[in-house]
Amino acid sequence: MTTHQALSGTSDEEFLQRMVRTYPQRFGEDFWDFFTAQVAPALPSQPVMIDLGCGPGLLLHDLGVRYPQATLYGYDVTPAMIAHGQQLATTGAKPRLTVHDVMAQGLPQATGTVHLVVMTSVLHVIDEPLPVLAEIRRVLAPNGLFLLHDWIRQSLPAYLEWRRTQGGEEDPALHLRRGFRLFPVHNKYTAADWQWLLTTAGFTIRHQGQLRPTHQMFVAGPAGATA
Repeated sequence: MTTHQALSGTSDEEFLQRMVRTYPQRFGEDFWDFFTAQVAPALPSQPVMIDLGCGPGLLLHDLGVRYPQATLYGYDVTPAMIAHGQQLATTGAKPRLTVHDVMAQGLPQATGTVHLVVMTSVLHVIDEPLPVLAEIRRVLAPNGLFLLHDWIRQSLPAYLEWRRTQGGEEDPALHLRRGFRLFPVHNKYTAADWQWLLTTAGFTIRHQGQLRPTHQMFVAGPAGATA
């Protein structure tokens, strides 16, 4: 069970369905426009990609369609998420999905062999992010990219209003209860904090953008690599 589930009181199945239902909001046209402009030009024709905290595998499914020659890996701590992703039919590259906790065990990829690591709304729940960032940096190729998309700090009124209008919870009491529980988790880092973490972990930030008021997007590569 993830931190989000524990605080919001949702089961694995409820959390899975929520992730599937909200996928178009999180990875809509604006995301792919950003990806095409800021990430795609740096990828080789046969990229190796990892989605760390892949959830139900939908992003990897879409990446497989766009990059049919890619090698795709997805890791998540929730077995129900991995099981859902393994059942998805695809006409592109088929991801290799595995239950794996990167906080407990490093990534299985060899050093310098991965062209893209994606991490969406996951790193903020990790108590010690620097070792995880070091592991991501280890597996990245010299010109590989780390695409980080995660929560940034908001005021309490703004966060609760966002949950009321975008959270999909019809019960006002439930919306407030979950909102107060999750506020410290989702509003842990500012954009400047993320910048500091990335640079401290040995990354150079190449691009930064904000597609949603709640999240910041960073495209980073190993420090010292040529763009």
